[in-house]
Amino acid sequence: MLLIKGIIMILLSILVFASPGDALLTYVLYIGIGLIVTGIVSIVQGFQAKGLDDQWGWTVLGGVLDIVLGFILIANPVLTAAILPFVFGFWAVFFGFSLFISAFAGTGGGVLKFLAGILTVIVGFGIMFNPVLGGLTLAVWVGVILLIVGIYSVIASFSLR
Repeated sequence: MLLIKGIIMILLSILVFASPGDALLTYVLYIGIGLIVTGIVSIVQGFQAKGLDDQWGWTVLGGVLDIVLGFILIANPVLTAAILPFVFGFWAVFFGFSLFISAFAGTGGGVLKFLAGILTVIVGFGIMFNPVLGGLTLAVWVGVILLIVGIYSVIASFSLR
């Protein structure tokens, strides 16, 4: 499941990088659908790890947050386009902190989780606290976040049995 999530995130990052001239509303739709799908994958993954991983609740919570953000993006595309930098900045900070915290849980891949978490938090805060810059380069920022999370998920999936 983690491998599927990573592949989806990487494919979404490629879509974002491949069409920077498209309207922001198109990105809202792509990313909204991607968040819903990856949220479902995260929830399934979290419940599958319930007896094996003490951090399973964070995985489920992250999945629920992904689904909620995905539906928000799709339900109100015009409004969402205006607040998209903050929404994605918040999502990135939340996901980055969860990676950072789980890096110290001793569940494997600590260095990779730590680095991916730090990078994701930095990019997320950059988007949230500089929305003009975030809005002007949103496609690039979203692509970077999706790529970081996707690569992390693919690499982490190979460390699982």
